[in-house]
Amino acid sequence: MNKTKISQQAKPQFLVYPKRKKLSDKEAVIYLRISYQFVMIDKSTGIQIPFDLWDSQTHSISNSPVHQNLLTETLDEMKQKLMGAYYLLTSNSAEPTLREMVDFAFAEEGKKTYSLFGVFSNVLLKMEKHNKLDSQKSNILKHYTCMKHLKAFVKQQLNVNDIAFNRINRNFIDDFEQFLKSECKNSHNSAMKLLQIFKKIYRIAVDNRWTSQNAFAGKRLTYKDVDIQVLTKQEIELMKEYRPAKAYLEKTRQLFLFCVFTGVASIDLQNLKRRHIEYNPVSDQYLIRKKRQKTNVEFLLPLFPPAKQQLDEWLPGWESADPEILLAPSISNQKFNIYLKELIALLGINKKISSHCGRHSFATTLALENGVPLESVSKMLGHSKISQTQKYAKVTAIKIERETRDLFNLLKN
Repeated sequence: MNKTKISQQAKPQFLVYPKRKKLSDKEAVIYLRISYQFVMIDKSTGIQIPFDLWDSQTHSISNSPVHQNLLTETLDEMKQKLMGAYYLLTSNSAEPTLREMVDFAFAEEGKKTYSLFGVFSNVLLKMEKHNKLDSQKSNILKHYTCMKHLKAFVKQQLNVNDIAFNRINRNFIDDFEQFLKSECKNSHNSAMKLLQIFKKIYRIAVDNRWTSQNAFAGKRLTYKDVDIQVLTKQEIELMKEYRPAKAYLEKTRQLFLFCVFTGVASIDLQNLKRRHIEYNPVSDQYLIRKKRQKTNVEFLLPLFPPAKQQLDEWLPGWESADPEILLAPSISNQKFNIYLKELIALLGINKKISSHCGRHSFATTLALENGVPLESVSKMLGHSKISQTQKYAKVTAIKIERETRDLFNLLKN
Protein backbone atom coordinates (compact mmCIF):
# COMPACT_ATOMS: atom_id res chain seq x y z
CA MET A 1 0.00 0.00 0.00
CA ASN A 2 1.48 3.36 -0.98
CA LYS A 3 1.63 6.46 1.21
CA THR A 4 -1.36 8.05 -0.54
CA LYS A 5 -3.52 5.05 0.26
CA ILE A 6 -2.36 5.07 3.88
CA SER A 7 -3.33 8.71 4.33
CA GLN A 8 -6.81 8.02 2.94
CA GLN A 9 -7.41 5.01 5.20
CA ALA A 10 -8.96 5.55 8.61
CA LYS A 11 -6.28 5.55 11.30
CA PRO A 12 -6.55 4.23 14.87
CA GLN A 13 -8.36 6.58 17.24
CA PHE A 14 -7.72 6.87 20.97
CA LEU A 15 -9.78 7.54 24.09
CA VAL A 16 -8.51 7.69 27.67
CA TYR A 17 -10.74 6.74 30.60
CA PRO A 18 -10.60 5.39 34.18
CA LYS A 19 -11.93 1.93 34.99
CA ARG A 20 -13.01 0.59 38.38
CA LYS A 21 -13.61 -3.04 39.27
CA LYS A 22 -16.65 -2.00 41.30
CA LEU A 23 -18.64 1.22 41.28
CA SER A 24 -17.92 1.59 44.98
CA ASP A 25 -14.13 1.40 44.49
CA LYS A 26 -12.23 4.60 45.26
CA GLU A 27 -9.27 3.63 43.06
CA ALA A 28 -9.30 3.33 39.26
CA VAL A 29 -6.86 2.19 36.58
CA ILE A 30 -6.40 4.40 33.51
CA TYR A 31 -7.09 2.64 30.20
CA LEU A 32 -6.40 3.58 26.60
CA ARG A 33 -9.26 2.63 24.27
CA ILE A 34 -8.06 2.01 20.71
CA SER A 35 -10.65 2.14 17.91
CA TYR A 36 -10.04 1.00 14.33
CA GLN A 37 -12.42 -0.14 11.58
CA PHE A 38 -15.37 -0.28 14.02
CA VAL A 39 -13.43 -2.50 16.46
CA MET A 40 -12.33 -1.44 19.96
CA ILE A 41 -9.64 -2.82 22.26
CA ASP A 42 -8.91 -1.49 25.75
CA LYS A 43 -5.29 -1.47 26.92
CA SER A 44 -4.29 -0.75 30.52
CA THR A 45 -1.70 1.97 31.12
CA GLY A 46 -0.84 0.40 34.47
CA ILE A 47 -1.44 3.74 36.21
CA GLN A 48 -3.75 3.66 39.23
CA ILE A 49 -5.25 6.86 40.67
CA PRO A 50 -7.93 7.94 43.16
CA PHE A 51 -11.09 7.97 41.03
CA ASP A 52 -12.14 11.43 42.21
CA LEU A 53 -9.00 12.94 40.61
CA TRP A 54 -10.26 12.13 37.11
CA ASP A 55 -11.60 15.09 35.11
CA SER A 56 -14.11 13.70 32.61
CA GLN A 57 -14.29 17.01 30.74
CA THR A 58 -10.59 17.20 29.87
CA HIS A 59 -9.88 13.45 30.07
CA SER A 60 -6.99 14.15 32.41
CA ILE A 61 -5.94 13.86 36.05
CA SER A 62 -6.61 16.95 38.14
CA ASN A 63 -4.70 18.22 41.20
CA SER A 64 -1.80 15.80 40.74
CA PRO A 65 0.94 16.95 38.33
CA VAL A 66 3.03 13.84 39.02
CA HIS A 67 0.21 11.48 38.02
CA GLN A 68 -0.64 13.57 34.95
CA ASN A 69 2.97 13.82 33.76
CA LEU A 70 3.43 10.07 34.12
CA LEU A 71 0.15 9.44 32.28
CA THR A 72 1.12 11.78 29.43
CA GLU A 73 4.49 10.06 28.98
CA THR A 74 2.93 6.59 29.14
CA LEU A 75 0.18 7.46 26.63
CA ASP A 76 2.67 9.04 24.23
CA GLU A 77 4.78 5.89 24.31
CA MET A 78 1.77 3.60 23.79
CA LYS A 79 0.44 5.68 20.90
CA GLN A 80 3.86 5.78 19.24
CA LYS A 81 4.08 1.98 19.40
CA LEU A 82 0.58 1.56 17.98
CA MET A 83 1.06 4.06 15.16
CA GLY A 84 4.42 2.49 14.37
CA ALA A 85 2.73 -0.91 14.09
CA TYR A 86 -0.04 0.63 11.95
CA TYR A 87 2.33 2.17 9.40
CA LEU A 88 4.59 -0.87 9.28
CA LEU A 89 1.78 -3.38 8.75
CA THR A 90 -0.16 -1.28 6.24
CA SER A 91 3.00 -0.51 4.23
CA ASN A 92 3.14 -4.18 3.24
CA SER A 93 -0.15 -3.84 1.31
CA ALA A 94 -1.89 -5.66 4.11
CA GLU A 95 -5.12 -4.78 5.84
CA PRO A 96 -4.27 -5.61 9.45
CA THR A 97 -6.88 -6.07 12.09
CA LEU A 98 -6.76 -4.03 15.27
CA ARG A 99 -5.80 -7.15 17.22
CA GLU A 100 -2.81 -7.71 14.93
CA MET A 101 -1.67 -4.11 15.41
CA VAL A 102 -1.99 -4.29 19.20
CA ASP A 103 -0.19 -7.64 19.40
CA PHE A 104 2.59 -6.35 17.15
CA ALA A 105 2.97 -3.06 19.07
CA PHE A 106 3.22 -4.68 22.51
CA ALA A 107 4.91 -7.96 21.59
CA GLU A 108 8.01 -7.10 23.67
CA GLU A 109 6.15 -6.16 26.85
CA GLY A 110 7.09 -9.42 28.52
CA LYS A 111 10.74 -8.45 28.20
CA LYS A 112 10.47 -5.35 30.34
CA THR A 113 13.37 -2.91 30.49
CA TYR A 114 13.24 -0.61 33.50
CA SER A 115 13.96 3.02 32.73
CA LEU A 116 15.33 5.77 34.94
CA PHE A 117 12.43 8.21 34.68
CA GLY A 118 9.76 5.52 34.85
CA VAL A 119 11.10 4.39 38.23
CA PHE A 120 11.81 7.98 39.33
CA SER A 121 8.19 8.97 38.58
CA ASN A 122 6.86 6.01 40.57
CA VAL A 123 9.03 7.02 43.54
CA LEU A 124 7.61 10.55 43.37
CA LEU A 125 4.06 9.19 43.17
CA LYS A 126 4.60 7.23 46.38
CA MET A 127 6.25 10.19 48.10
CA GLU A 128 3.35 12.49 47.23
CA LYS A 129 0.84 9.92 48.44
CA HIS A 130 2.44 9.30 51.84
CA ASN A 131 4.32 12.52 52.66
CA LYS A 132 2.09 15.39 53.75
CA LEU A 133 4.30 17.42 56.12
CA ASP A 134 5.96 20.64 54.94
CA SER A 135 9.44 19.21 55.58
CA GLN A 136 8.57 16.19 53.44
CA LYS A 137 7.17 18.41 50.68
CA SER A 138 10.52 20.20 50.62
CA ASN A 139 12.22 16.84 50.09
CA ILE A 140 9.81 16.02 47.25
CA LEU A 141 10.70 19.32 45.59
CA LYS A 142 14.39 18.38 45.72
CA HIS A 143 13.57 15.06 44.02
CA TYR A 144 11.65 16.96 41.32
CA THR A 145 14.68 19.21 40.78
CA CYS A 146 16.98 16.21 40.46
CA MET A 147 14.71 14.53 37.88
CA LYS A 148 14.38 17.80 35.93
CA HIS A 149 18.17 18.15 35.67
CA LEU A 150 18.57 14.47 34.77
CA LYS A 151 16.02 14.81 31.95
CA ALA A 152 17.80 17.88 30.58
CA PHE A 153 21.14 16.06 30.76
CA VAL A 154 19.86 12.91 29.03
CA LYS A 155 18.23 14.99 26.30
CA GLN A 156 21.37 17.06 25.74
CA GLN A 157 23.84 14.17 25.79
CA LEU A 158 21.86 11.35 24.18
CA ASN A 159 18.92 13.14 22.51
CA VAL A 160 16.43 10.71 24.09
CA ASN A 161 13.62 11.19 26.60
CA ASP A 162 14.56 8.30 28.89
CA ILE A 163 17.36 5.83 29.51
CA ALA A 164 17.46 2.23 30.70
CA PHE A 165 19.33 1.58 33.95
CA ASN A 166 21.67 -0.87 32.23
CA ARG A 167 22.96 1.98 30.02
CA ILE A 168 24.06 4.10 32.99
CA ASN A 169 27.78 3.82 33.72
CA ARG A 170 30.41 5.71 35.71
CA ASN A 171 31.07 8.14 32.86
CA PHE A 172 27.36 9.01 32.79
CA ILE A 173 27.46 9.84 36.52
CA ASP A 174 30.68 11.88 36.30
CA ASP A 175 29.39 13.81 33.29
CA PHE A 176 26.10 14.50 35.08
CA GLU A 177 28.04 15.90 38.04
CA GLN A 178 29.85 18.33 35.73
CA PHE A 179 26.53 19.19 34.06
CA LEU A 180 25.05 20.13 37.45
CA LYS A 181 27.98 22.41 38.21
CA SER A 182 28.53 24.01 34.80
CA GLU A 183 25.14 24.05 33.08
CA CYS A 184 22.86 24.24 36.14
CA LYS A 185 25.21 26.51 38.14
CA ASN A 186 25.03 24.38 41.29
CA SER A 187 27.69 24.69 43.97
CA HIS A 188 29.73 21.60 44.79
CA ASN A 189 27.64 20.76 47.86
CA SER A 190 24.34 21.33 46.03
CA ALA A 191 25.52 19.03 43.24
CA MET A 192 26.41 16.37 45.82
CA LYS A 193 22.90 16.54 47.33
CA LEU A 194 21.32 16.03 43.90
CA LEU A 195 23.69 13.16 43.13
CA GLN A 196 22.70 11.58 46.45
CA ILE A 197 19.07 11.56 45.28
CA PHE A 198 20.10 10.10 41.91
CA LYS A 199 22.09 7.41 43.74
CA LYS A 200 19.04 6.51 45.83
CA ILE A 201 16.91 6.02 42.70
CA TYR A 202 19.68 4.04 40.99
CA ARG A 203 20.02 1.85 44.08
CA ILE A 204 16.45 0.64 43.53
CA ALA A 205 17.53 -0.77 40.16
CA VAL A 206 20.61 -2.41 41.69
CA ASP A 207 18.62 -4.00 44.53
CA ASN A 208 16.02 -5.35 42.06
CA ARG A 209 18.71 -6.55 39.62
CA TRP A 210 17.40 -4.39 36.81
CA THR A 211 21.01 -3.65 35.96
CA SER A 212 23.99 -5.99 36.00
CA GLN A 213 26.38 -3.38 37.40
CA ASN A 214 26.57 -0.75 40.13
CA ALA A 215 27.80 2.38 38.39
CA PHE A 216 28.01 4.24 41.72
CA ALA A 217 30.46 1.70 43.19
CA GLY A 218 33.56 3.58 44.33
CA LYS A 219 31.96 6.97 43.66
CA ARG A 220 32.43 9.09 46.79
CA LEU A 221 29.98 11.94 47.32
CA THR A 222 31.95 14.28 49.55
CA TYR A 223 30.98 17.70 50.86
CA LYS A 224 33.22 20.74 51.26
CA ASP A 225 33.33 22.75 54.47
CA VAL A 226 31.56 26.07 53.99
CA ASP A 227 32.96 29.28 55.43
CA ILE A 228 29.97 30.51 57.42
CA GLN A 229 29.51 34.28 57.55
CA VAL A 230 28.31 35.86 60.80
CA LEU A 231 27.82 39.41 61.99
CA THR A 232 29.93 40.72 64.85
CA LYS A 233 28.38 42.33 67.91
CA GLN A 234 29.28 45.76 66.53
CA GLU A 235 27.66 44.99 63.16
CA ILE A 236 24.50 43.76 64.88
CA GLU A 237 24.34 46.98 66.90
CA LEU A 238 24.90 49.00 63.72
CA MET A 239 21.96 47.30 62.02
CA LYS A 240 19.84 47.65 65.15
CA GLU A 241 20.31 51.43 65.19
CA TYR A 242 19.96 51.94 61.43
CA ARG A 243 16.65 53.12 59.97
CA PRO A 244 16.51 52.84 56.16
CA ALA A 245 14.27 55.24 54.25
CA LYS A 246 12.73 52.53 52.07
CA ALA A 247 9.88 50.56 53.66
CA TYR A 248 10.90 47.20 52.17
CA LEU A 249 14.42 47.57 53.58
CA GLU A 250 13.04 48.41 57.02
CA LYS A 251 10.87 45.28 56.91
CA THR A 252 13.93 43.26 55.85
CA ARG A 253 15.96 44.74 58.72
CA GLN A 254 13.29 43.84 61.27
CA LEU A 255 12.89 40.27 60.00
CA PHE A 256 16.64 39.68 59.88
CA LEU A 257 17.18 41.01 63.41
CA PHE A 258 14.40 38.77 64.69
CA CYS A 259 16.37 35.81 63.29
CA VAL A 260 19.55 37.19 64.88
CA PHE A 261 17.94 37.52 68.33
CA THR A 262 16.17 34.14 68.27
CA GLY A 263 18.09 31.79 65.96
CA VAL A 264 14.86 31.05 64.07
CA ALA A 265 15.38 30.20 60.38
CA SER A 266 13.72 32.65 57.98
CA ILE A 267 11.39 29.96 56.58
CA ASP A 268 10.25 29.07 60.12
CA LEU A 269 9.73 32.75 60.92
CA GLN A 270 7.38 33.04 57.94
CA ASN A 271 5.31 30.19 59.42
CA LEU A 272 5.51 31.35 63.05
CA LYS A 273 2.04 31.38 64.62
CA ARG A 274 0.73 32.51 68.00
CA ARG A 275 0.32 28.89 69.14
CA HIS A 276 4.07 28.36 68.70
CA ILE A 277 4.78 30.75 71.60
CA GLU A 278 4.01 29.55 75.11
CA TYR A 279 4.27 31.28 78.48
CA ASN A 280 6.23 29.79 81.39
CA PRO A 281 4.89 31.30 84.65
CA VAL A 282 7.80 29.88 86.68
CA SER A 283 10.45 31.81 84.76
CA ASP A 284 8.03 34.54 83.64
CA GLN A 285 9.28 34.02 80.09
CA TYR A 286 7.79 33.33 76.70
CA LEU A 287 9.25 30.36 74.81
CA ILE A 288 9.14 29.55 71.10
CA ARG A 289 8.40 25.86 70.59
CA LYS A 290 8.08 24.75 66.99
CA LYS A 291 9.16 22.05 64.56
CA ARG A 292 11.58 23.13 61.86
CA GLN A 293 10.09 23.01 58.39
CA LYS A 294 13.35 21.70 56.95
CA THR A 295 13.86 18.71 59.28
CA ASN A 296 10.65 18.37 61.32
CA VAL A 297 12.85 18.47 64.48
CA GLU A 298 11.48 20.53 67.37
CA PHE A 299 13.40 23.56 68.61
CA LEU A 300 12.88 25.38 71.90
CA LEU A 301 14.23 28.83 72.72
CA PRO A 302 13.38 31.85 74.86
CA LEU A 303 11.69 34.82 73.25
CA PHE A 304 14.49 37.23 74.10
CA PRO A 305 13.56 40.88 74.86
CA PRO A 306 14.61 42.38 71.47
CA ALA A 307 12.53 39.75 69.66
CA LYS A 308 9.54 40.28 71.96
CA GLN A 309 9.72 44.04 71.36
CA GLN A 310 9.64 43.37 67.63
CA LEU A 311 6.55 41.16 67.99
CA ASP A 312 4.88 43.92 70.01
CA GLU A 313 5.56 46.30 67.12
CA TRP A 314 4.36 43.90 64.43
CA LEU A 315 1.20 42.83 66.22
CA PRO A 316 0.22 44.75 69.37
CA GLY A 317 -1.62 42.48 71.78
CA TRP A 318 -0.34 39.32 70.08
CA GLU A 319 -0.44 37.50 73.43
CA SER A 320 -4.25 37.26 73.22
CA ALA A 321 -4.44 36.82 69.44
CA ASP A 322 -5.91 33.85 67.57
CA PRO A 323 -3.61 30.79 67.93
CA GLU A 324 -3.40 30.38 64.14
CA ILE A 325 -2.50 33.96 63.29
CA LEU A 326 0.88 34.53 61.61
CA LEU A 327 3.10 36.87 63.61
CA ALA A 328 5.70 38.09 61.09
CA PRO A 329 5.31 40.17 57.91
CA SER A 330 5.28 38.07 54.75
CA ILE A 331 8.23 37.99 52.34
CA SER A 332 9.61 35.41 49.90
CA ASN A 333 13.05 33.98 50.62
CA GLN A 334 14.29 35.23 47.25
CA LYS A 335 13.26 38.83 47.92
CA PHE A 336 14.53 38.57 51.50
CA ASN A 337 18.03 37.76 50.25
CA ILE A 338 17.97 40.43 47.52
CA TYR A 339 16.85 43.16 49.93
CA LEU A 340 19.30 41.96 52.58
CA LYS A 341 22.24 42.43 50.20
CA GLU A 342 21.07 45.98 49.51
CA LEU A 343 20.73 46.66 53.24
CA ILE A 344 24.18 45.26 54.05
CA ALA A 345 25.73 47.44 51.33
CA LEU A 346 24.11 50.58 52.80
CA LEU A 347 25.54 49.68 56.20
CA GLY A 348 29.02 49.34 54.70
CA ILE A 349 29.40 45.72 55.84
CA ASN A 350 31.64 43.91 53.36
CA LYS A 351 30.31 40.38 53.82
CA LYS A 352 28.38 37.92 51.68
CA ILE A 353 25.20 37.68 53.74
CA SER A 354 22.04 35.62 53.25
CA SER A 355 18.90 35.24 55.36
CA HIS A 356 20.48 32.23 57.08
CA CYS A 357 23.27 34.47 58.42
CA GLY A 358 20.90 35.68 61.15
CA ARG A 359 20.68 32.15 62.51
CA HIS A 360 24.47 31.73 62.31
CA SER A 361 25.01 35.05 64.09
CA PHE A 362 22.70 34.01 66.92
CA ALA A 363 24.55 30.73 67.40
CA THR A 364 28.03 32.22 67.27
CA THR A 365 28.04 35.89 68.24
CA LEU A 366 25.21 35.91 70.78
CA ALA A 367 25.08 32.37 72.20
CA LEU A 368 28.51 30.69 72.11
CA GLU A 369 30.51 33.87 72.64
CA ASN A 370 28.45 34.55 75.76
CA GLY A 371 29.05 31.12 77.25
CA VAL A 372 25.86 29.26 76.30
CA PRO A 373 26.79 25.53 76.20
CA LEU A 374 26.94 23.86 72.81
CA GLU A 375 24.26 21.33 73.85
CA SER A 376 21.81 24.14 74.66
CA VAL A 377 22.55 25.94 71.40
CA SER A 378 21.93 22.67 69.54
CA LYS A 379 18.49 22.33 71.15
CA MET A 380 17.61 25.96 70.49
CA LEU A 381 18.53 25.61 66.82
CA GLY A 382 16.57 22.37 66.44
CA HIS A 383 19.53 20.24 65.38
CA SER A 384 19.06 16.47 65.55
CA LYS A 385 22.81 15.94 66.13
CA ILE A 386 25.27 18.08 68.05
CA SER A 387 27.76 17.61 65.21
CA GLN A 388 25.50 19.87 63.12
CA THR A 389 25.94 22.62 65.70
CA GLN A 390 29.70 22.12 65.84
CA LYS A 391 29.93 22.83 62.11
CA TYR A 392 27.37 25.59 62.37
CA ALA A 393 29.00 27.70 65.08
CA LYS A 394 32.53 29.02 65.04
CA VAL A 395 34.90 29.23 67.98
CA THR A 396 35.70 32.90 67.64
CA ALA A 397 38.73 34.90 68.77
CA ILE A 398 36.62 36.63 71.43
CA LYS A 399 35.59 33.29 72.96
CA ILE A 400 39.18 32.02 72.95
CA GLU A 401 40.42 35.23 74.57
CA ARG A 402 37.82 35.09 77.35
CA GLU A 403 38.27 31.40 78.13
CA THR A 404 42.09 31.67 78.27
CA ARG A 405 42.20 34.93 80.25
CA ASP A 406 42.93 33.19 83.57
CA LEU A 407 45.66 31.10 81.96
CA PHE A 408 47.16 34.24 80.41
CA ASN A 409 47.28 36.03 83.79
CA LEU A 410 48.76 32.95 85.48
CA LEU A 411 51.58 32.68 82.96
CA LYS A 412 52.11 36.44 83.02
CA ASN A 413 52.91 36.33 86.72
